[in-house]
Amino acid sequence: MRPLLVSAVLAALCPLSAAAQESAEPKPRQVKTVPALGREPKLDGNLKDLPATLTLKSPAAPEASASFTARVGWRKETLYVGVEATDDQPQSGDVLTLTLFFPDAGVTASGHVFRFAFDGKRASPPDSGTSAFAQKQVDVGVQRQDNRLTFEVAIPARALPRFPAVDALNLDLCLTYEDVDADTRPPAVSNCKSGGMVGEVLRLPDEFRRGLKLKPPEGVTGLEGRVGGWLGYGVLHYPSWVEADAPLTPASLESLVAVRPFKASEAGVNIPETLTLPGGKPLVLVLSGANPYTGGTCDSEKELRLGVYLVKGKTAQRVLEWPAATCALGRTTSLELDETGSLSISYSNGPTVNFAWSEDHFERTELGMR
Repeated sequence: MRPLLVSAVLAALCPLSAAAQESAEPKPRQVKTVPALGREPKLDGNLKDLPATLTLKSPAAPEASASFTARVGWRKETLYVGVEATDDQPQSGDVLTLTLFFPDAGVTASGHVFRFAFDGKRASPPDSGTSAFAQKQVDVGVQRQDNRLTFEVAIPARALPRFPAVDALNLDLCLTYEDVDADTRPPAVSNCKSGGMVGEVLRLPDEFRRGLKLKPPEGVTGLEGRVGGWLGYGVLHYPSWVEADAPLTPASLESLVAVRPFKASEAGVNIPETLTLPGGKPLVLVLSGANPYTGGTCDSEKELRLGVYLVKGKTAQRVLEWPAATCALGRTTSLELDETGSLSISYSNGPTVNFAWSEDHFERTELGMR
């Protein structure tokens, strides 16, 4: 009888365990599509020309002295956000923070943070990763009346953080209003927790992305605006594709893909600026990252990277990403491309790495010593 009793107990517990696991799984968030606007809003702080088709509200917070409601819409290549904040004592230190993040843009993607006050834009926090270019692109109109502040914000596509190239444009749009009174600092009010919207997520329609008329190749999962063009990213955090506003040159490509570009002479590596594939296709070589060799020592935490891009007019595709200098390999002492498309990179510590051209990229063939 004991085995039967044990079996009966286990059978009774199994449904409970399954139910517990099911309840532990996060519920899918409700998707709210951002509506298209019939005409471009005038950025004067008057929200009458920004319909309240999609609204966001700050949650009830008994200890807070402020609250807000927001409206969201898009037109052509711009996202619009209108916010009406009610504050018992509007002060110059009161700040509205707008954070944007596309959770499906890839594991290396991050968000952008923009800040506003009664006098317009304020600088984004230095540690937010929001570029000066993105901040400059954003525009705002503000009105103040009695205990209300209204903000009408325009965010062009190039000021957006990295967004999916193919997947749905799900967007966490977080608003946080910080109320700084004369002698107290009540808790801030926000529609988000832990950097994400609670129970819901916004979605820009595919028409928004199609309107940008970008044509990234297969393998690009994220897109991000830059001064002078667009970058496409794959799994790695290195740009894998570029579309510029004008025909690319070595200098313009370098400025687009490298946050901190290096010249070969500056880094002490023997790497040319350009190469030519069999058939005359041009390659541009870009150095980025951090030079490990400084001050007569080598820092193993740093690595100088080599990006090789196949350039065609206004577009470029990365065909190789490889170390240019590390403490283990040493500095690149030679880089040679022969008439068959075979590429060899030699290092000061001895290794030579060989690659072969394969249709649209270089593939490693062997690692050896010469």
